[in-house]
Amino acid sequence: MHFLVGECAAVADDQSFDLNAATWRHGHADEATYVEALAMRLEKSLPGIAVIERDRRLFSKTHKVTKIEVRFGAEDYVLTQEHTRYVARLAKTVRGIVLSSQELPLSEWLQELSAALADYARQNDEARRTLMEFLL
Repeated sequence: MHFLVGECAAVADDQSFDLNAATWRHGHADEATYVEALAMRLEKSLPGIAVIERDRRLFSKTHKVTKIEVRFGAEDYVLTQEHTRYVARLAKTVRGIVLSSQELPLSEWLQELSAALADYARQNDEARRTLMEFLL
């Protein structure tokens, strides 16, 4: 847990971590490139919370992102490649059972994920500060 708290503080302080949906709407001609950049950023910033699946074809030099899943409590933010497009879903999961799943436009999914990420970073930053005050 200590590793995640430190990582979340870095996410909260990192102004360049931006999932802004307006960026998406204003011109990502190459959807796969955007999804790859998002996956790399989430993977680096949220180890253990963001799970990235890639296509692992034998003899392939590139390993395309096929799924991004980010779990905050009971909310799962899932982006999966289905045929030639990416489908964004927000699911409510309790004890491993999906209670509901809603398909969202990618721009809305990014806004929801950004809000959840900001809440998570804020909560963990407060926990980190409390722990530091206790230890000092």
